[in-house]
Amino acid sequence: MQRIIVTRLAELRIGDRLTSFNGRPYRTPLRVTDELGLIEFGSPVRGVRVKSPNPSSGIEWVLYPSQMDGREMEVERY
Repeated sequence: MQRIIVTRLAELRIGDRLTSFNGRPYRTPLRVTDELGLIEFGSPVRGVRVKSPNPSSGIEWVLYPSQMDGREMEVERY
């Protein structure tokens, strides 16, 4: 496993675990389930899907470049 810092969602790969954002650690790391791509067929919106830290909530988690790019994200990559 290696720990890296990325600043763009396009650098994330399936299986990566986000452990912190802008120096703030996540209580439960977010695991990337889908790399940057279209959110749904025919939509121009792009994002990265991550596994919800609370799967029983039924809420889908998506990270968007406009919110995340340009900020430091610490990632564990296997």
